[in-house]
Amino acid sequence: MKILSRALFLLFVLVGVLIAVSNTQPVQLALWPLPHIIVLPLYLLVVGLLLMGVLAGLGIGWWVARHHRRRGREASSQAARLEREVARLRDVAGQQPVTTPAGVASLGQKAIERQRALVAPDLAAPAGRGPLS
Repeated sequence: MKILSRALFLLFVLVGVLIAVSNTQPVQLALWPLPHIIVLPLYLLVVGLLLMGVLAGLGIGWWVARHHRRRGREASSQAARLEREVARLRDVAGQQPVTTPAGVASLGQKAIERQRALVAPDLAAPAGRGPLS
């Protein structure tokens, strides 16, 4: 993308130089309500009008994007507010002792006892009697 933008920039500079070199004849520019007549080279008139068009396009684009910028600022402030709230809740949760309901603890204890009952007979088997002894 960087190479493409540089190539386009060089192309526009080349076109601008060609316009400036080949259009040096003077042009009279009269602005209707004013009595003054401005004499300037044709390339300055063309480049000036192009520059005014670019600036007008940038201004219109900036004006149209104001709603998106405002929404972005609001979303950013809301995200910061929510992050502060999360940090506050983590601090509060860190200060309170963790308690588990009695039913959950007894279920966990029962599961451990069942697991021990399944594993314990294998460990408690006598070592003297077996297929390899």
